[in-house]
Amino acid sequence: MLSKGTHCKKIVVTFLSVVRLKVRERRESRRMEIQDTNDEELILRFYKENQEALKVIFKRHKDGLFNFALRFVGNRADAEDAVSHAFMMVCEKRYTNKPGASFKTWIYTVARNICLSKIRNRNSFFPLWFKNNNTEDEEPIDVIDQTGIARDQLDQKVISAILQKAIGKLPEEQKEALILREYNGLTYEEIGQVLNCSLDKVKVLIFRARSHLKDVLPPILLEEGR
Repeated sequence: MLSKGTHCKKIVVTFLSVVRLKVRERRESRRMEIQDTNDEELILRFYKENQEALKVIFKRHKDGLFNFALRFVGNRADAEDAVSHAFMMVCEKRYTNKPGASFKTWIYTVARNICLSKIRNRNSFFPLWFKNNNTEDEEPIDVIDQTGIARDQLDQKVISAILQKAIGKLPEEQKEALILREYNGLTYEEIGQVLNCSLDKVKVLIFRARSHLKDVLPPILLEEGR
């Protein structure tokens, strides 16, 4: 037979175990809830000093923004710097929720503008980019002989390098639109907001970019290079 003290101790231990379980359940519930919350609501929570909301926003968009910036500026250091500056503007509470403009399109616009600034500061585009000398001429693109090529014969790095070279030679707006669509998965409407142009123009830009790549690249690269 248990003594009164031992019995009370067991009750306390059981009670504490139940409390800890409830706390864990509440934490898990909050974690799941915040993961499912949209960007705009998360930003509002961050503005009310909810730091967890900022962490979710960062994790949700950091990879996509970095990949976009990297393909845009062509080097990791500038891409990382662009993403850092973009998120710094979030931390400084620069974003204002406006009808028809999502947080996602806003932060991609910010990253794009930072990338453009970096490129202009170089005074010239890096070698893989299309060079516009106020003419309609484009530099020739080296295309490998596709006769007898099999998909498994091409190294993925080689495929990516050739595809990036071709994309780099596209006119600036075509390149931006294509990267945002194919690599970042933005909708045509979101791309229009980022580039500040109409939906019809976005469609034309992407169509022309894809047509150009089809003309200069072997089909095998277009299938494998994304």
